[in-house]
Amino acid sequence: MSKVIDLDILRPEPQIVKIGGKEIDVSFIPCGVTFDIYPIAQELGTISADAENDQDALRRAFDLGVALCAVFCKYQYPELNEEWFKYNATVQQIEAFSQAISSALVRTNEGIKRQSKN
Repeated sequence: MSKVIDLDILRPEPQIVKIGGKEIDVSFIPCGVTFDIYPIAQELGTISADAENDQDALRRAFDLGVALCAVFCKYQYPELNEEWFKYNATVQQIEAFSQAISSALVRTNEGIKRQSKN
């Protein structure tokens, strides 16, 4: 008799974002996009909340949010690219979606740290 290791239990509970009629699970970061989104999310995190009066910083944050959303979607929904987000999503949608992706990235990093300690 063989032992079955159920790796599906390591996946978090789905958290679905719906945009453009598409449903996207942002509960985890697929390994295929991890290295693409990490530098974007990292730079986005460095833009200070104090920059709300700095138009260049705000524009950079918006562009990074759009890029983060597009990169996250590119494998499952390639039509949801940067141009699509710029012309079909609101600032609030970009902010909420990019925050959900960033939160999943934080959870992934925490999980990696816990695993490496074991």
